[in-house]
Amino acid sequence: MSSTEGSVGISAWANSLPGFTGILKQRYSDFMVNEIDTSGTVVHLDGPPAAQVPPVSDWKLASSSTPAASSSTAQQQASLNPEPQPDICFPASPAANGSEQSNAAVNSNSIAQQAPLQKPHSNNTQANPVANVAQDVPHRVSPTEICQNGNHADGFVMKALQQTAATAAQPAVLEGMAACAAQIDAVGVMCGPNNKQKLKDFLQSIFDFQEATNLPGASSLKRPEHILLDPITDKTQRTAVHNFFKQYSPLPKLGTSTVTGSGVSDYGGKPMSVIKVTYEGRGQKRKRDDNGGRRGRGADKSVSRGSDRGGRGAKEGPSKGTDAGGGQWGKEWPGGTKKYCKFALAKTNMDTQQCIGLLTSLIHCKRGVFATAGTKDKRAVTVQSVTAFKVSAERLAALNPRLYNFQVGNFDYTDEELHLGQLQGNQFQITLRELKGATREQVEAAAAALKEGGFINYYGLQRFGSGSVPTHKVGAALLRGHYEEAVRLIMQPRDGEREETAEARRLYLEKGDVMGALYTMQRHLTAERAILEGLSHSGKDNFLAALMRIPHGLRTMYVHAYQSYLWNAATSERCLKHGTKSVVQGDLVLPVNSAEAEEESHANGGERSSARRAAVHVVTKEEACRGAYSIQDVVLPLPGGQIQYPEYKEVEDHDTSHQGSIYHRLAAADNVSLEPACATSDNSQAFSLHGLSGDYRRIVVKPQGLTWKLLDYSDPDEPLAVSELEKLCGDKEPAALQEGAKGDLLALQLTFQLAPSCYATMLIRELTKMATGTAFHKNLTQSAKAEGASADMSEDSAN
Repeated sequence: MSSTEGSVGISAWANSLPGFTGILKQRYSDFMVNEIDTSGTVVHLDGPPAAQVPPVSDWKLASSSTPAASSSTAQQQASLNPEPQPDICFPASPAANGSEQSNAAVNSNSIAQQAPLQKPHSNNTQANPVANVAQDVPHRVSPTEICQNGNHADGFVMKALQQTAATAAQPAVLEGMAACAAQIDAVGVMCGPNNKQKLKDFLQSIFDFQEATNLPGASSLKRPEHILLDPITDKTQRTAVHNFFKQYSPLPKLGTSTVTGSGVSDYGGKPMSVIKVTYEGRGQKRKRDDNGGRRGRGADKSVSRGSDRGGRGAKEGPSKGTDAGGGQWGKEWPGGTKKYCKFALAKTNMDTQQCIGLLTSLIHCKRGVFATAGTKDKRAVTVQSVTAFKVSAERLAALNPRLYNFQVGNFDYTDEELHLGQLQGNQFQITLRELKGATREQVEAAAAALKEGGFINYYGLQRFGSGSVPTHKVGAALLRGHYEEAVRLIMQPRDGEREETAEARRLYLEKGDVMGALYTMQRHLTAERAILEGLSHSGKDNFLAALMRIPHGLRTMYVHAYQSYLWNAATSERCLKHGTKSVVQGDLVLPVNSAEAEEESHANGGERSSARRAAVHVVTKEEACRGAYSIQDVVLPLPGGQIQYPEYKEVEDHDTSHQGSIYHRLAAADNVSLEPACATSDNSQAFSLHGLSGDYRRIVVKPQGLTWKLLDYSDPDEPLAVSELEKLCGDKEPAALQEGAKGDLLALQLTFQLAPSCYATMLIRELTKMATGTAFHKNLTQSAKAEGASADMSEDSAN
């Protein structure tokens, strides 16, 4: 069962007007979001001239030949996601004037002319299952990190690595196996005892071969070639092993590659990827494959770890001057000295990261090539900016025929990469269907009150996840130091999951079968797989080590969710006690100049300066009496070590020993402390709210530019808005938007702008006084359909 407003601390209202019901997100186009960039411009996908690039017909890769492996991968992708026959293309571009086009402005329609637009997916069907491929690239873990999280956390492995480094300069033939002891032990920690023994035997054969080469008849000796390690299912683990051999293999010269189709298969007969370790010593040159990477002997079917697959930065990305898409910047690269291609991404019913994952899969580059200012709602039509490091506009535009439910366009080149939080906000167009429980006049009055008084700036239900266990519950368990509880909460079943995922959860929760659950668990479930992999490597009872294998961003999300819960609950208590119209003694406020600094901080990627935190002011009795501040100036803190709590005078039996005792009472109810965590030998306080810097959030906000209109219509399923993708495909304006439209159903269409981290669903909650959860609106939709079907049957009977 998903979260409800009350379970995440939401219980107050900004006004007391009566509410009404309306169906939210019946169609994807009922909820449209356009990002607002740092210049205040609303991001659109509309195809105007935007790119300084040569026409697609003149574009070619700077490389003389396309890498064979990339072509093969592209063919495999095409076989999974066949190129559709588009319903309609972008309008044809104007005739070329014959002038030189290199680095000259062209209409992006000329790019799209050879990259037809795929019409967005129907609102009433599910997305193409191919959209689930290549969704997440696992977090890169260093060998040192893995060793520290393994069974040798007491430092044995680190000592072994130091010993290996200390003996690296000594001749391999003289030191032999003794010098390799550290390397062998470290591989045993990462790969298990079987692979440790395989490596040990392989190294012994290499040293025997090296020593025998000085004896008569050495030319007839068989040279050790390679071994295949036992399968390692986790890609992150395999990557760490490859990196380990690069960094900590100083004695014999060993190369590694990932091999498929080597005769090793899983229980279902599917070929598995294994690591091939190849001996490359005695002057043998490492071969260079078709991708420009290096590989070992006999690695014809392997994917080289050194291949250039695109990326950002000197360490992980392509070599200097090389485009991640195969070209070169500064020479053939069309962006000149500007290294980033900026474009608009328009999507329907897809996650932002899902779209990025498909782009990386089609371009054959790393996920880090692309950057966004944030993620957008899935069940909606959204448009946002994306930057791509050294991937040309032509190559991106050429993907459009193969993109399902999303498109790219409005290309430009820039010097700056996007960073998280680098936006001014979002523009929304939301349609509420089948309004009931209020007259037209009451709906108009509710919209006017919202425009005038705003709404309580709660964190919406999306902040706490869509699963049966809210993420803040996991965060509370982490902060209590109850790590087994946190693991079991994360592993709890979710409604609507695939059968194999439900089975994987059952295997662990009911039988404690870690390996069986890991084998069955779907790969895109990052947190669950990370936990199972951690338990398999660190022991079934080492829950902290398993949790620490979850990527940092996802792991901290749980603690941030608990922060948000405390803010919601404290805000509800403040608003219920003091109202939402006036400022009271003890409130925290941010002066106007600090509000300007707040906007600047959003424009700089969301970084919070200490100056902004220092600008928070506690309202005095005299200031409250003379009305020195408005309710829009009042803020409440997100708990952390660098914030100030409000100084309300608590009454009744509440503890008054702390400033901000509201927060301390709420946290104490969950057995969570807001004080600095004490270091313990068993790491029982590995998570702490005091370790976070904290921040401030306004308790009441007003939507900017709020406008609305009431729509009359007849068909419950007819479109009431046209998305940008539909406009580019030539869809006409819905009949309900045309003048004089009539019908027996009523809808409300709102257009407004909100600052970053403000939730439009909380605005809808204030307007309608109804729940915003998915389950509530799903039931509302089903009830409306049932009523419609019943009315149709009655009408048929009457006839």
